[in-house]
Amino acid sequence: MKFVLGYSAHQNLCQIADSLPKTAWKRLDRSSASATDKATRAKRPKVKEAIVVAGGYKNKRLAGESYAEFEYRPTACEKSYRMVVVRKDIDVTSGQQLLFSEEKYFFYVTNESAGDVPTREVIRASNKRCDQENTISQLNASGALSAPLDNLESNMAYMVFASLAWTLKTWSGMLIRIKGYEGQRRVRREARNRIVRMEFWTYLNSLILLPAQVIRSSRRRIFRPQKAQNLNQCSLD
Repeated sequence: MKFVLGYSAHQNLCQIADSLPKTAWKRLDRSSASATDKATRAKRPKVKEAIVVAGGYKNKRLAGESYAEFEYRPTACEKSYRMVVVRKDIDVTSGQQLLFSEEKYFFYVTNESAGDVPTREVIRASNKRCDQENTISQLNASGALSAPLDNLESNMAYMVFASLAWTLKTWSGMLIRIKGYEGQRRVRREARNRIVRMEFWTYLNSLILLPAQVIRSSRRRIFRPQKAQNLNQCSLD
């Protein structure tokens, strides 16, 4: 069984990382991980960054990343494992003035050997797991991980039933067919990706729950749909 797990940045690990020689560190370049054959679009101007600088607010900016590895035996383990550490160099500024620089460490433990999996691949595999952690958090938001019953089989069935809400949300986005001329395909593709990546509560409040004004008369009930932005102004009976 092979694994790559994130590890808490305990004080002793940070001390070991600080004591590593400079030759043990290599520059981490993430541009190759996101390289694509498609032509890159021009980036929008960083409006938020300009506001932070103009206002003189305290700001943290990533200056660079580097990585190294060493052998480490956790307290509860009987043997040593391969520990990969990523160091982020952060510049803390106020306006255009540099206040100080700080370092932040991220650790990953694995039983994969350096000959089988390079250090860069260990970091990349751990970063890819972030999407799965987001999925777990959304399943938790939809109630699939609450386990309210008193036995394993019932909780397993409850998890399957509750996770259907999240699955149907994803399916509803996948059902959008990307067709038509270029402009239509672009709009449909953006709508599809927006729904697939949408958080559960955002999907629930945006597409499932319809705000409406309910008017009850003597023999009938009238529902007047309201716009989403007027939700707080609706009078519900």
